[in-house]
Amino acid sequence: MTLSRLAALAAGGLLALAAPSAWSAPRTQVAPRAMTAVDLVGLEKLSDPKVSPDGRFVLYSVGRVDWKANAVQDDLWRVGLDGSDPRRMVEGPASGAAWAPDGERFAFVAKRDGDAGRQIYVSPIDGGEARRIGKVRTSPSSLRWSPDGSAIYFLAAAPDGKSLAKRKREKDDMLSFESPQGRGRLWRITLADGKAEPVIEGEFEVEAFDLPADGKAILYRRAPSDLLDDNPKSELWIKEGKGADRRLTDNDFQESTPRLSPDGRSALFLATAENGRYGTVNPNLFVLPVAGGAPRELAHGLPYEIEDAVWSADGREIYITATTGVRRELFAVDVKSEAVRPLARGDHAAGDVTLTRDGKTAVFFKASATSPGEIFRLDPARPAPVQVTHLNDDVAERFRLPRQEAIQWTAPDGQALEGLVTYPLDYQPGRRYPLIVQSHGGPRSSDVFNIFSYGRFNPLLAAKGVMTLSVNYRGGTGYGDAFLQGMNAGYFRYADKDVLSGVDNLIAKGLVDPDRLGVMGWSAGGHMTNRLITVTDRFKAASSGAGAVDWPSMYLTSDTRWQRSEWFVTPPYGSQARRDLYVDNSPLSQLDKVRTPTLILAGAEDERVPWTQSVMLHRALKALGVETELYLAPREPHNFRELRHRLFQVNVQMDWFSKRVLGQDYDWSAAPDAKDETD
Repeated sequence: MTLSRLAALAAGGLLALAAPSAWSAPRTQVAPRAMTAVDLVGLEKLSDPKVSPDGRFVLYSVGRVDWKANAVQDDLWRVGLDGSDPRRMVEGPASGAAWAPDGERFAFVAKRDGDAGRQIYVSPIDGGEARRIGKVRTSPSSLRWSPDGSAIYFLAAAPDGKSLAKRKREKDDMLSFESPQGRGRLWRITLADGKAEPVIEGEFEVEAFDLPADGKAILYRRAPSDLLDDNPKSELWIKEGKGADRRLTDNDFQESTPRLSPDGRSALFLATAENGRYGTVNPNLFVLPVAGGAPRELAHGLPYEIEDAVWSADGREIYITATTGVRRELFAVDVKSEAVRPLARGDHAAGDVTLTRDGKTAVFFKASATSPGEIFRLDPARPAPVQVTHLNDDVAERFRLPRQEAIQWTAPDGQALEGLVTYPLDYQPGRRYPLIVQSHGGPRSSDVFNIFSYGRFNPLLAAKGVMTLSVNYRGGTGYGDAFLQGMNAGYFRYADKDVLSGVDNLIAKGLVDPDRLGVMGWSAGGHMTNRLITVTDRFKAASSGAGAVDWPSMYLTSDTRWQRSEWFVTPPYGSQARRDLYVDNSPLSQLDKVRTPTLILAGAEDERVPWTQSVMLHRALKALGVETELYLAPREPHNFRELRHRLFQVNVQMDWFSKRVLGQDYDWSAAPDAKDETD
């Protein structure tokens, strides 16, 4: 552990330092060791950096592993912009940190002793006890201070009325399915008296908002309901003074991340749209005049997936986070000329950009294959990133980390493809290694540089002498719109062939043993796994996480459908339905071809890919005589939240692949406080 890490822990009250003389003694250098499942699941990671308006400090979250609570608790930390004096300010769980305009205070959301639910607290930046501001009845989020610092705006659902609250207490709660209940509102709470009152409310959901520097208007996005399928029906509105709210957009796509320009005259947003209509395209950047008029797309034809956007302090540029294949990088877009210039490029995944009031410093998060992520700063006028935090600087000193690199090849039909290869520890050129294929979720996403995901457990596989391959297959983002449209009118038109071509490429290069292959994935990666085991028996083992096996039932039981219609042209119901596309692309119709031992994992409360898909797969394979096991994690949604479920997810997959691909046993890693537990 480095001195910077020790200092950070000590400053936050997590470690009692010895007397200064104790540091003069020689320290034993411990060689880095292979990472275990507990190490990977328990790795502390930081997120959500926010620079203070005056540029003195940065607030950020650190996910602290609490095995007793069986959860990751987010603490709030403060560090000087120069990287000095990292200090824990709030012991979690806490979230939603927001700076006051003067930079002397910050607000956050937490549930503390005596609170019936999550409440808003304000803390001085130089220390002192946090103070609860009033009492809100439903959970607040998206905190934003008024420009004069006298109030805090936030989003929260309307509380239940007396009649409905009484019915729920009495368990008389048979309510109409997917009918709106507590509508999402924009609230304002006054610091002086703690009084909270709705600012924008109605028979709609307020889903996002922004305030101009003068506080004289509110830009907000509202939708008919909070259902995901109503997102395309959301529109941007402006509230100015006491007059009627004014609608700014009228279209068929969702305007995400709406933000007002510094002068309040323009608004930016992102949307999967082109020529004024929704399209199967990578998210594009738009600017809209607040006074009225049509949105203007900036940097048309940019082949990237734009994930976030913020205005420069003078409003002349917009800083964007964009996925550029296997990387996520920062750029600046000139609003007038639409010229694009790089701010932070490289083999990393960057994001979460915030600016000082004068715009001379941008702070952002950056992770890579050698770092779980740290905070960096740069001057947008002369971009040269400088590291601010050092939470995991010693990760390579503690653990042996595998090498990850980007590779490119050409599919048999001529399509250029890209992916990521993670090498085994002690890799030796000329040897062939076992391979585990890992497919990304989405599918509208892409794999970017990262070895620290517990869902992939690359360091553990590398320690076992296993190579891994992630293919950015057609239907994903970051490679242009034609690439993204590769799933239209047929989910597996190209995607599964793209993945298999990546495997063939590594075999042809002499890197991979074709007789020792495995395949895995979660969500869309689970869809891919389920498909691959029906088209080839070359894999010795498979692990399907939250994957679809039957598209008609998946379509109608999932909590989102609108994007999926493009893959099959029509919904699955009615006399005009393209049932042929649904059947041809459903692994269920081809399961009699499966010979691969298949492990299946899912959350028992998953609404995105309902757990029934995993049960269907398991029961069908079992009936067909294919080796299979199914685990449904209690209380879990689409992605697991509880630590022990995450640990089990890593352990059981490592065991499955070790025995069936490698012919080896695997030693399960036990939670720190569970070593003496018995079944």
